[in-house]
Amino acid sequence: MVSDSAASAVLPLLLLLSIAMAKTMTYDFNVGWVTAQPDGFSRPTIGINGQWPIPPITAAVGDKVIVNVQNDLGNQTTSLHFHGLYQNGTAHMDGPVGASQCSIPIGASFVYEFQIDQPGTYWYHSHDSGQYPDGLRGPLIISDPDSPYKDQYDEEIVLTLSDWYHDQMPGLLSWFISYANPTGAEPVPDSALMNETQDLKIIVEPGKTYMFRIINIGAFAAQYLWFEGHTMRVVEVDGIYTEEADANMIYLTAAQR
Repeated sequence: MVSDSAASAVLPLLLLLSIAMAKTMTYDFNVGWVTAQPDGFSRPTIGINGQWPIPPITAAVGDKVIVNVQNDLGNQTTSLHFHGLYQNGTAHMDGPVGASQCSIPIGASFVYEFQIDQPGTYWYHSHDSGQYPDGLRGPLIISDPDSPYKDQYDEEIVLTLSDWYHDQMPGLLSWFISYANPTGAEPVPDSALMNETQDLKIIVEPGKTYMFRIINIGAFAAQYLWFEGHTMRVVEVDGIYTEEADANMIYLTAAQR
């Protein structure tokens, strides 16, 4: 039994411990043009801090995330959407232009700030004028100290699947909604990528178990994935823990994780 006075002392200590464990994860992103050729074809691509692929955002349940975004594209507005996060109480930080925020103007900045209260595999991307297939897309990984699977694997590996266009989105979107495309046929991607490359190598060791966080960050194409000679065990879908299920092959449409 714990007396009332003792209990009142324990509760603040527990609260203090929880606050101390949480962190503030701050990201400074300068959004601008770079040149990339993930499939051998060189084209202008939207990068962050002069690099592409863009960096992942990582945090843990309980953390606060701050993303400082500077729009240095020079010819386009932009935004960031954190795909799959509920944003309870912070809908104004969700990123869809025209729904919950205005575009970040050319040369301007915006600060996204929100609390993480859900674990899982997500992604972040531009949500302005169909812009993200030009490169502004990347993983958003929320670790869970209380994961029911945390002791069942040796390493985590993030694996993105995506499609890639040689033409930039403004021209493709203009064609898509024009009278020259009366059937409304979607533009067909020029190639498929894994971790934004066609030359991906992942080193694994015999006897180890790996948890792959798989995200389709593409615009249009769904993709099949399998590991030759191995059976996968699915434990999470779209950020939600599921009943374990074995699979020889999985099928992910755009935005699925």
